[in-house]
Amino acid sequence: MGPAHTASGLAAGALTLPLAASLGVDTPLWQLAWVAAWGGAAYLPDLDQKGSTAGSLWGPLTQTVAGVIGLAAGGHRKGTHDLLVAPLAFGLVAVAAAQARWSALVLLAVVIGLAFHGLVQQRLPRTAGPLVNLAVSAAGAFLLAGHGHQSVGWLPFAVAGGVLVHIAGDWLTTDGVPVPLTTWVGRPRSFGLRAFDAGHGPEGLLQVVVFPALTLLGLWRGTGLGALVADAARRVAT
Repeated sequence: MGPAHTASGLAAGALTLPLAASLGVDTPLWQLAWVAAWGGAAYLPDLDQKGSTAGSLWGPLTQTVAGVIGLAAGGHRKGTHDLLVAPLAFGLVAVAAAQARWSALVLLAVVIGLAFHGLVQQRLPRTAGPLVNLAVSAAGAFLLAGHGHQSVGWLPFAVAGGVLVHIAGDWLTTDGVPVPLTTWVGRPRSFGLRAFDAGHGPEGLLQVVVFPALTLLGLWRGTGLGALVADAARRVAT
């Protein structure tokens, strides 16, 4: 489900901060953006049907976009969940978006919005949720894009990575994910571990305990916070 996907993406983003540093993500603000982008992108594949929870992100605007994506993808858990096609397709969209400030801003707003949606929006009143999300997303995107779109060359890696994390999560569930390319070529088939139904089994434990713990661990190690605390402790001890 959405919150678990977002939590898993945030954990993956935090754990891959050393990779982010090699891509130029070397300030606290951009490290936060990297982690948030992974969290939002890990919810992105569910933007594949008009009536989906993710489709309610910004009301009719995203519902329309989700309808178009779902049509191209062949339906829910089809093309946007293809292990080969989805990361490449979303990654290429991110590459194109990173070429101009306005498009980078839009993509940043989408991933920030999806991360906010997965963590918070579903707890807000239905009428207020999309408007609050749009305000938060726009503010976050303007803050980040204000540093210049050249700084978001890392965005395609975060988007493609988050999509892979989403697919891995759905692979665990009973519905599985499509066998690569079978959505458009040949007879559609699915595969997966099929360990539990979405929203049941260990998902709650993963969402509330395991993924947040991994996120904190990744932030502790990847942002240098752990080293700073250790150094301060040594100074106090001496």
